[in-house]
Amino acid sequence: MSKIILISCVSKKLNLKSKAKDIYVSSLFKKSLEYAELQNPDKIFILSAKYGLLKLNKKIEPYNQTLNLMTNYEKKSWSELVLKQLKKETNIKKDKFIFLAWDSYRKFIIPSLNDIEIPMEGLIIWEQLKFLSNNINCLLLHKYFNKLDIINIPFNKENIPSNWIYILFEKWEKYYWYNRIVRVWTHTWDNNLYNRIKEHFITENKDRSIFRKNIGRAILNKKEDSFLDLWNIDLTTRLNKDKYSWKIDRDYLKKIEKKVSKYMNKNFYFIVFEVDTKEKRLDFEEKIISTISNSYNFKGSEKWLGNYSPIEKIKNNWLWLIQGLNKTPLNIKETDEIIQKLNNWQN
Repeated sequence: MSKIILISCVSKKLNLKSKAKDIYVSSLFKKSLEYAELQNPDKIFILSAKYGLLKLNKKIEPYNQTLNLMTNYEKKSWSELVLKQLKKETNIKKDKFIFLAWDSYRKFIIPSLNDIEIPMEGLIIWEQLKFLSNNINCLLLHKYFNKLDIINIPFNKENIPSNWIYILFEKWEKYYWYNRIVRVWTHTWDNNLYNRIKEHFITENKDRSIFRKNIGRAILNKKEDSFLDLWNIDLTTRLNKDKYSWKIDRDYLKKIEKKVSKYMNKNFYFIVFEVDTKEKRLDFEEKIISTISNSYNFKGSEKWLGNYSPIEKIKNNWLWLIQGLNKTPLNIKETDEIIQKLNNWQN
């Protein structure tokens, strides 16, 4: 099965013969094309009121034709032409078709296709632009973070810098064709990144790392293990130690800690990128989290351990996080700033 993306043309065009991908110059078309290309589909076509199905590099003359002024009979005739062209380029019964196109451009085509997706169905123009911007940002983050050198667990202390943000990936998890981000994190105090990573991945104490605690919760909940209630208790306070310590099987607690470490060592790896100031680190951390958690098709696989988390925010947002969700996402300028940092660092 191939993935085919279909984008509708727009009225705003260049006034000279150009490639189809260049002749349409509206923000909506440009963002739709960028979003489509970042998904790495098998083919992208433009739906043109005059030409029907257009390949991106096909040179065409400018025109003033639109489906909005056509009768239903004319739209049906146009759709029959597009379907005829699609049959030459695709398998309309087996391929997946994603429409970044207005209803008038897809209405009479869709009934002949078996597998369709309409990400922006029902959205007006400004909502479509907002949808595209956020999802472009999410895809760009995944694209550039996936290019960086990975740090496996266990890791060499020399490979951990002082003041950075880390981006965590989990084996087998995908977002489109990119390895999927499952956690974003930074540190508050300067020169403290290694110590915080150590608490997550090396020090076997679930009360010093909410990340470890959440992994343990999912492992225990998956097995319907009643020890989950005791695992949830924070034993760092004197009150809880006095109240609950006698109830806890310390050997079993250590066994679960070992299971958490084993899972984390086997399944996680991360990348880091430098952000000098505390304020900027915290700002980027929150906005990256909000960008990816609010993006279309951002979800875990069926075998993702987080599906067994008793914490709804983890399970529903597909991230090992409960804070920073659904806040202000990155804008294009901020995403460009991060990408520039990554490019400068790599060079």
